[in-house]
Amino acid sequence: MAFTLQIKSKGMFARKKLNFQELLSRCRLAYGVSNAFYVLEEISSSAAADFAGAAILYRPARIGRGIYFDAAKAAEGYVEVSYNIPTTEAEITDFLAIVEELNRQYQKTEMYCVEEERTYTLEELLANKDRMAAFSLQSLHNFCSNKEYSAYIFSLAMWPYALTQEEAERFAVCEDLREFEELIHSKQDEDIYYAKPALMRDRNSGEVLAFYTLTEECDSIFPMRYENFLCQEQIKADKGFVRFFIYSENRAMDGFFDYDRFVSFVMGLGATAYGGWHVRIPPLTKEAIRIMAERIG
Repeated sequence: MAFTLQIKSKGMFARKKLNFQELLSRCRLAYGVSNAFYVLEEISSSAAADFAGAAILYRPARIGRGIYFDAAKAAEGYVEVSYNIPTTEAEITDFLAIVEELNRQYQKTEMYCVEEERTYTLEELLANKDRMAAFSLQSLHNFCSNKEYSAYIFSLAMWPYALTQEEAERFAVCEDLREFEELIHSKQDEDIYYAKPALMRDRNSGEVLAFYTLTEECDSIFPMRYENFLCQEQIKADKGFVRFFIYSENRAMDGFFDYDRFVSFVMGLGATAYGGWHVRIPPLTKEAIRIMAERIG
């Protein structure tokens, strides 16, 4: 579910060219492109001057679920911007700041909401901030109360995150969005590697194989199960493997290892739960990885 605005530049003297770099600066935002596994590939703000495509915007000081921004038709005075529902109050504030900045740059705009099939004025939109937050809170309650879900997973700005059962139970009855906002910001505000698989199809069996890589001395997030990943192409893995990369020697260790045995072993090395679908693996030395490879090989 999302709230999507198509914003057009209107009027004879309206400004037609979008200054994306200025928008980022004035709204205190960073940006990147989401890959096939919904993991953000960040882009330097220095490249924003030539930007004319689709991106995920976020505020580093308060990272939420990410605001989708499509400037592909900006030269024609048209952009599309949307936020996911449920989201945080901070992200709704950022969304409205983007809309205000677009209105300032274009001087006069027409705003059409795709989901509601209606137009908004800037004044109407800004006056709806509390209603937007209330609807996001109710949507969070509904999502976390649905017992049919086997996993309460959200696509966030940086990467997907699955709530634990305890978190889902709390958010099913929470009185506001503050704890949800704090949780998803804290889960993304770290210098850490989020593992995503390389997928290959076995030519003989037709099975889809998922290959992950653990790097020496790298703080990492890995799925508890090899099939615990979101993929835009909705591909599912039949088997999982892991390989090890020795960064200090710039080489991959020989061999691929069974993924389930790998996860069981790293839990004994201090790995901890990261939400409901993943584990956080502390930096491991070359010697610790060598021993692990011997034990699970």
